[in-house]
Amino acid sequence: MITNYLKVAWRTLRKRPVYAVVNVLGLGIALATCLLIGLYVQDELTHDTFHPHADRILSVVVENKFFDRPRRNAPAPFASVLSTKVPGVAHVTSTSSRTELVPVRLAGNRKATRERRVLKADSSFFDVFSGFPVRRANRDDVLDAPGEAVLTASLAEAFFGEESPISRGVQVEGDRYTVVGLTEVPSQSTVQFDLVVSTPASLDRSGPWTELVGWTYARMERAASSDTVATMLEEAVPEMAAPLVRNVQAIPLPDLYLSDAYQAGGFKGQPRYLYLFGTIALLILIIAGFNYANLSVAQADRRTGEVGIRRAMGAQRGQLVGQFFGETFLVALAAYGVGAVLAATALPAFNALFGKELALAAPQAGWVLLGGLGAAVLASGLAGAYPAFVLSGSRPARTLRRASQTTVGRGGWLQRGLVVAQFAASAALVFGTIVVYQQLGYLQAKDLGFEDEQVVKIDLDSLSTDRKRALRQRALEHPGVQGATIGSGVPGSIQSSIEHDLSDLSDSIRTQDRKVLIRPVEVDTNYLGTLGMEIIAGQGFDEVPRGRRRQGYVLNETTVRALGWTPQTAVGKPFGLDELGTVIGVVQDFHVESLRIPVAPIVLYPSGSGYEAPFFSRSVLAARLAPGRIDAGLDHLQRVTREATTGSSFSYTFLDNRFDQMYRAEQRLGRIFLGFALIAIALACMGLFGLASYAVQRRRQELGIRKALGATGKSILGLLSREY
Repeated sequence: MITNYLKVAWRTLRKRPVYAVVNVLGLGIALATCLLIGLYVQDELTHDTFHPHADRILSVVVENKFFDRPRRNAPAPFASVLSTKVPGVAHVTSTSSRTELVPVRLAGNRKATRERRVLKADSSFFDVFSGFPVRRANRDDVLDAPGEAVLTASLAEAFFGEESPISRGVQVEGDRYTVVGLTEVPSQSTVQFDLVVSTPASLDRSGPWTELVGWTYARMERAASSDTVATMLEEAVPEMAAPLVRNVQAIPLPDLYLSDAYQAGGFKGQPRYLYLFGTIALLILIIAGFNYANLSVAQADRRTGEVGIRRAMGAQRGQLVGQFFGETFLVALAAYGVGAVLAATALPAFNALFGKELALAAPQAGWVLLGGLGAAVLASGLAGAYPAFVLSGSRPARTLRRASQTTVGRGGWLQRGLVVAQFAASAALVFGTIVVYQQLGYLQAKDLGFEDEQVVKIDLDSLSTDRKRALRQRALEHPGVQGATIGSGVPGSIQSSIEHDLSDLSDSIRTQDRKVLIRPVEVDTNYLGTLGMEIIAGQGFDEVPRGRRRQGYVLNETTVRALGWTPQTAVGKPFGLDELGTVIGVVQDFHVESLRIPVAPIVLYPSGSGYEAPFFSRSVLAARLAPGRIDAGLDHLQRVTREATTGSSFSYTFLDNRFDQMYRAEQRLGRIFLGFALIAIALACMGLFGLASYAVQRRRQELGIRKALGATGKSILGLLSREY
């Protein structure tokens, strides 16, 4: 019986190749889109789940007055609290707060390789993260002694080829480490590294509560409430550290990737994109399903005679329903095959656009493929349900007289409704694309409040004021350097904030219950001029006599508004972060982060003022390079920087590139929306083409009469397309 249904279904589809191609190709394109987005969503939702009992691994996250969002940086004593005061903790590990890119080379080989990701951790690292397999005879001793390192297999192959790397030496920023094991780091891990080395003394668990040193993780013996663990940690924080450490969280490792505490960049680690792309996939699938439903309803008129004969010959309604669903099953199967081929073909471009390494052949892709097959069957089944049940239920006498019931009342409102719905969905994607491109245009044309072209930023170690001044003067000796300044940060790298009561900032403010997050920036006299910032009231540091400069502050407009002043009235007001001074000038607001983030209150204070802001252990050199002399200027800056910083690594970025990177997500989002909108429009037009073709065939006699009576091709085209 089923074989007969499939044979008849195949003959029916073969008789109408246009409809078959439109249905199969349209549904296949939609399924390819759904498969690709399904792979992306699955990859985002399954980060860190490869660790055994990943839900028992907790990451400590804290909020504090220096940052405006939760951070994984935690005080060192939290590791001791977890080990001694929290029941049920099996292992605790502390790591460095970031995976730094530093030069790594073979010990004894002076030729440095390219920079690699280095993570510093203690001996419990692989006990907590047991999903990182360590290939070594005695795994218990990994990283328990100073100077040990575990390499990824890819890095070991790059360094040692097919030779065994165990007991060989590598050099990281002048420090020598002995390789004691190899491991693998999946792309779905929030902890990424090329090599992990023994923890230095700076990450000792006995460190002060006031110092946020690194990331802290704990693996529980059994499933435990993360809220309970977080409460116990918060209760252990001493009173003196309470302003610094607050709102402690213990986030299960599988939830960390999509939390606010994890900053992945681009589309990664952001739940809103999962909802957005999932909705787009659903819209495209609905459009393809509407196409199929439209064409099924349209063709039903042509099959009333066939149904009437079958019913008159004794066919049961269930047999006719099976016949119609046999056709939909064939369409679904063919569309799924086309969709899988299209998805595999488009996957490299999709990976490049989304920054992923997805594969249809991966083991975890099985559920996505199975879900795609289910979506194909469901979409085609729902689309074919109307003609299957309505047409098969019609009375033989009426169908043989060709009394059609398939238009659902006069005027065919079902077809019109489906056409309107699918074009409305297409229009929604088009409007979304327009909005995204308008936002991109705004981002590219927006005045950032400073001049970022040809400005290079160079990271420096901690330097004294005299060495900073000497380095700045050396930098300006080359004609390729038009301006140079050294400060604690420049736009794109100013992140640390300090919470202040307004009344503590100025004697002229009496408000006791208002606080503001200030971003302090240590600058020299060249800062505003080098970065092209505009003073809108008062003076800059270079215009103030040296005696008044030390107690002077320059505020941005946002800070002035937060204090309840205007730029003109702010100049001369008492103001201080530690030492009380005066406001000598107000600078125009400038963006230090993406335009998605509002301008923060910023206070510029001079070098040598005596104020020591937390986390300012390093400085940056910003230099404006002369047009046409960029390479020469960079060579000069590299030479003088290495002389001033005793030969440390030289890394630089251009400010305009830094801000371009912030908007790359929007640029890629624009391309993604454009691609999806084109797919939706193409699918809707394919369905419209099928309906128009059917209309031409159905009205062939009418069109012939009109032509015989003198109708032009233009008038017939208007007659056929007016309704759609």
